[in-house]
Order: sequence, then C-alpha cells, then structure tokens
Amino acid sequence: MRRLFWIFTGALLGVALLPYVLFRQKDLPPGTDLSSPGFQFKDARLLLDHTAWDTERETYVQSHAIFDTILGEIDAAETFIIADFFLWNPWRGAVEASGELRPLARELADALIEKRIQKPGMPILVLTDPINRIYGDQAPVFYKRMAAADIPVIFTDLAKLPDSNRIYAPQAAFWSQYLPAGVQRLVPNPFDGEGEKLTLPQLGRLLFFKANHRKVLITGYRDAAPRVLMGSFNPADGSTNHSNVAALVDGAVAIFAAHSELQLAEWSSQDPKQVQGALAPAAAEAIAAIRGILPSPEALPAAEPRGASVAYRSEGAIQDELVLQLNRTGSGARIDAGVFYFSDRKVVAALKEAVARGARVRLLLDANRDAFGRAKNGIPNRTVAAELLDAGGAIEVRWAATHGEQFHAKVLRIQGTQQNLLFLGSANWTRRNLANLNLEANLLFQNSPGLNRDFDRYFETLWTNGAGHLESLPYADWAESGWSLRWKTWLYRFQEWSGVSTF
Repeated sequence: MRRLFWIFTGALLGVALLPYVLFRQKDLPPGTDLSSPGFQFKDARLLLDHTAWDTERETYVQSHAIFDTILGEIDAAETFIIADFFLWNPWRGAVEASGELRPLARELADALIEKRIQKPGMPILVLTDPINRIYGDQAPVFYKRMAAADIPVIFTDLAKLPDSNRIYAPQAAFWSQYLPAGVQRLVPNPFDGEGEKLTLPQLGRLLFFKANHRKVLITGYRDAAPRVLMGSFNPADGSTNHSNVAALVDGAVAIFAAHSELQLAEWSSQDPKQVQGALAPAAAEAIAAIRGILPSPEALPAAEPRGASVAYRSEGAIQDELVLQLNRTGSGARIDAGVFYFSDRKVVAALKEAVARGARVRLLLDANRDAFGRAKNGIPNRTVAAELLDAGGAIEVRWAATHGEQFHAKVLRIQGTQQNLLFLGSANWTRRNLANLNLEANLLFQNSPGLNRDFDRYFETLWTNGAGHLESLPYADWAESGWSLRWKTWLYRFQEWSGVSTF
C-alpha cells in the first residue's frame, strides 16, 4: 500500500513539474531592451500632474499639465502621431467620487479622431495594452470610434513577451492547450463593476500579469524636429487624481523612440486579431509611412561629451542604467527619488551600497495603500523602506500624502561631483518592470540645468510641504514593524521572485 502511495505521489509530482521541464522562456522581440547614445536637444520641459490636499479648504488642488500637453501636441502635430499608453479606459474601479474624475480616456480618443478629420492623410498609429479590452472583446466604445475614423489601434501581442509569473505561466502555457475554450461569462469583472463578466480564458490571460506598460506620445512636424512625451501618466479615468512626472523633448531621441514603437506595432499587428476592426492593412501602411518620414536610428548624431543630452532606455536597459548610476555615487552625492513601486533587489542593493559609500538619499514613496478605491497592504514599499533604513547611513524616507489617489512617479535625480542627471519614465523599480519582462520606456537627461532646477523645486516642495499643502508625511506614519513587517517581508520577497503579484 505504501509503495502504491509513493508511486501515485511521484506520478502527480511528475505531471505538475512537466511544464517546468518543457517551458522555455521567450526572448524579447525587436524594438526592446534598447539603450541609445545621448542626443542633443533644443527644448525640454518637465511636466507634472499634481494632486495635493488643501487642509484649509478641505479640497484637492490639481494640475493636469501632462494630459493638457498631450492634447496640445496632438493638435499641433503636422506629419505623424504615435500614441502608446498602458491604461487607456474609462473604468473607475471602486473610486466613490466618480463625478470628480475627468474623462481622460474619451478626451484623448476624441482628440485623435478630430485630428484625423483635420488631416485625413496624416499617419496616426495607436498602441495600447490588451488589458483595455480585458484580454478579450470588451474594449470601450471609443476604440471602435477610432477604428471607424481610420485610426489603426493595435493591442500589443503579449504572447510574444517573456513571462514574469514563474509559478503560473509555465502551467498555463502548457495545460491551456488541452482545455476547451470557454465562452460563458462566469467571472466578476474586476475593472468595471457594471461591466460584463469575464470568461475563464480572459481570467487566465489576466493572471499572466504582464503588460505593455509604456506611456509615450511622439509627434512629427514639417519644419521642426519631432517631439516625444514620456513619463508615468496613464490616460485612464480612474487615474485622474494620480500624481505623475513626465518630460517633453525634441530632437533625435524622439526619432529613436519612434523606431522602437514602430517595431512594437509591426510584430503586434502581424496577427489581425490584435488590431481593432479590420485595420491590419491600414496599420502596415501607417508604419511604412512613418518610417519613410524618419531618418534611420543609425544616422542620428550623438551629443558632445559633457554637454546637455537626453538618451532613451527601455526594458532591461533601464535597470542597467539605474544600477550603473547608483554605483557611481559616493560621498558628496545627493540622490532624490520619487517612486510608486520599489522592490527590485538589484536596485535595492545598489542604493544600500551608495549609502554605505556616503551618498545622501531622500526617498519619497507611495505608501501602497490605495488602488483605484481598493485598500492595499503596503507591499512592497513599506517593507523595502524598513530594510533601507535598517541598513543605516544618510537616508531619509517620507510618504506621499495621498487621499485615495496614487503617487505614481518613477523618477531618479542624482547630483554629484561627476553626475548631474534626471531619469524618468514608465518603469516602476520592480523585477517585472526592469528585468526585460514588461515593455517600458524612460528618458535619461544629463547636464540639463533647466529640467534639473524644475525638478529640484518640485521635489523640495513635496518633501517640505512648502506650498502650504499637505503633500508628504513622516516615515513613522506608515512604518512597519514587528510581526507585520516580518510576514509582509516574506510575502514581498516571494512575490518579487515569483511574479505572483501586480507589482
């Protein structure tokens, strides 16, 4: 009997491990993990979507500079438009104050449709993540309106990306081929409480937890260099109140970024099902037309050494840059960072080593307590903050004073004897965002005094509550300790390693 038990147990274990034996991680497709040289630029602007709480009037004080600039760039574009945004939908989650949320998603679609009416022959290309149709056929109606206006909308083909969820992905990829396709809608909609339920295949695709997480707008002009806007902003109604950081810059870096986006569009649109409506041929035409307008990336001249420059980084190259720059810091260096999610072990180690060498660090973190109206448990930021402070050294941590919204920035500023940089974009400081899994895009500015000055003023205001609004809180307000810190640390480390998480 005991022998039968062990035979049965061994057989079950073998079946469970079979996907791991057969599973081979995919390589990244073209247009990813890119690191450009530094390029010259004529004009660069720091853009801030800012939400603060006015304690005297008990109301929000808001700025939508990023989104308003996006609308202005679309209106001004003359030769082409490429828009690539992760969350682009009207869903508001469990946010109660729905009447106060700006209809960002519809406004952006309307601006592109209006542009198509004004310039019917100008190539316009839209990329987005399939989360916006809930990995099925539940796209908001404005996507159909864009397609009807002859704007190709390409949903990124996530099947061509590596898998971050180490526990789920091998099993799902292996066993799904033997399961029947589900058509019944059985699963409550986690994004839209009033929307249709999900099918089991939709839920299955959601649990891969991977994404095209980029937030990029590139616009072309007849007698001026193209411009790229890149940052942490999502045009989703539920993100209306989030605080974000972005930059708008012209020149060769916009051309380099455009070529990356065109490659993403090309391999995603090879499957006509990834293109809204029947516009796969129109997508191919738009890709070819924009390529015909742009110089090749190999022809772009690099900036002079020590001059002001901007470089493009994507996917794993973002992690490489973060670690490289932190490793260059030492005594006399000042590091300021504002981060929505901080969990990547390589970046944690590099920051601790920078502090040990004498760098001074100020971290402004989201407390990870809110997600579109739903409560969160503080993982990973509160556990990582405790680890960093426990290591000692000249490091300070404060929490963004949020009131249901998120402090959604992903930005690093370093001032040192040989460094003067600002690094920002879409990438959270997590394994999923930095380890060549999600699609991400960042800009690295070197020796740009105007941009640095604007960011330093912004960060100092948040850190000190200098504008008379409550914008940051002491570390003690959301500090973790004791058993709570212990179990959350265990859970965070498992989630970071395994990918069984949303961060």
